[in-house]
Amino acid sequence: MKPSRLVAGVAALTFATVPLLLTKRDTPNAPFDPAALVEVPGGTVEYRPFGSFSRGGRVGAPDPVSLEVRAFEIMKYQVSREQYGACVSASACSEVPAAGTGVPQTQVNWQDATDFALWYSGVTGQTWRLPTAMEWQHAAAERYADANVDPGDLDPGERMLANYKAGVLLRGTASPTLRPTGSFGVNSRGVVDMAGNVWEWTDSCMERGSLNDDGSIAESEPYCWVRIAGGMHRAAIVDIVRDASVGGCAVGLPPDHLGFRLVRSLD
Repeated sequence: MKPSRLVAGVAALTFATVPLLLTKRDTPNAPFDPAALVEVPGGTVEYRPFGSFSRGGRVGAPDPVSLEVRAFEIMKYQVSREQYGACVSASACSEVPAAGTGVPQTQVNWQDATDFALWYSGVTGQTWRLPTAMEWQHAAAERYADANVDPGDLDPGERMLANYKAGVLLRGTASPTLRPTGSFGVNSRGVVDMAGNVWEWTDSCMERGSLNDDGSIAESEPYCWVRIAGGMHRAAIVDIVRDASVGGCAVGLPPDHLGFRLVRSLD
């Protein structure tokens, strides 16, 4: 049985050989090397709410909306197996498959990623968290793609097939084989492996609601047992799922792998 987060945090603070990375703003006696972070400036994203919407009794897709995103810092690299293993050793994270080194930690669900963020916050004395879907989109820059299609007059079955086809086109012939960190290059913001074949958990939930005639949202509510993962295309994943390729993907083509990276606010 997992200890309380308070106990886990205390245990983590005594784990002096954990190979995690912190930043210049952390305490000078922190037992870890500085982290590679990227500062993402504030800006505006054209964000399309993700979920199940109806218009006039039929399935509809909401129009994108302009949203302001405040500046934040994001980990340059996805959390590695070695880093996640440190959290497991501190009894603050659940054990998951972790064979090999030099690759991102995959086979993690949303709760695993959230537990790591809480533990890492306790270790560093800083507040770390998963990004929102809007922050992830902003950090991805030119690597961001939205595979969600406007259903128009499509029935639910046709819409599902259209979303699946859109995801296939975005992914092309990319191999699902897990690759070493850095294999997918650096985007224009300096963030590594954005939109590679490891999708990244965000803290944002899917939504359900209704649309006005002009495509704007009339009303909506989140359903947070399904979370949004950012990657070559957005994916909606049941939050307890660690491998969406075998089930648990709520919309469209499932991710090859599920991993994560953390952010922290600048204010």
